[in-house]
Amino acid sequence: MRFSLCLAIGLLMIACAQQPPAPGPTPQPVNCPGMTSPDQQLRACVLSVGTHPNPPFNESRVEIRDMKGAVLATKDFKSPDGEHGRNVQKMEWSPDSQFFVFSTASSGGHSPWHWQTYFYDRKRKTFKEVDDFTGPVIKRNFKLSAPDWIEVQVQGTPSDPGDINTGHSVKRRLSTLH
Repeated sequence: MRFSLCLAIGLLMIACAQQPPAPGPTPQPVNCPGMTSPDQQLRACVLSVGTHPNPPFNESRVEIRDMKGAVLATKDFKSPDGEHGRNVQKMEWSPDSQFFVFSTASSGGHSPWHWQTYFYDRKRKTFKEVDDFTGPVIKRNFKLSAPDWIEVQVQGTPSDPGDINTGHSVKRRLSTLH
C-alpha cells in the first residue's frame, strides 16, 4: 500500500513536471506608425505631435519601443508654438539593427536647407545628432550601408565653404560616433 501510494505520487509529480506551461496572453504586435528593426526586436514609432496633424508642418516624437510596447527612449521635437519644432522626413534602421537614423525638417519652414539628422544608438540607449560629427546636413536622403555606415551631404565645397546647394559627401561609421 505504501509503495503504491509513493509510486502514484511519483508518477503524478512526473506528469505535472512534463505539462507545458499554461498559455499566457498572446503578445500583440507594436502598432504605431514607424519602422521595425531588421532583427524584429525593436520598433521606432514616429508620432505626430503639436498643432499641425499632418506634414509638412507637423512636429514629431520618436519613440523606440521593445516588441511588448515598452518605451525604451524618446526624442521629442514638439515646440511650444507649433512652428519651431521638427518633423521626421526619412527614417531607416541600419542593416545591423543597432541604429535608427532619421532626417528632420523644420515644422515652420525655417532653414529649409538644413536637414538635421539624428540616430538612436541601441547599445548606449541615446539619441545623437549626425550633424555634430559631420557638419550641417543639407540633404534629407542619407544612405546607410552594412553594417552601420552613414553617408550624408553636408554644407560646403572646396571653393565655397558656405555652399548649401551642392555640399560634399561625408561617410562615417555610426558605432564610432560617441
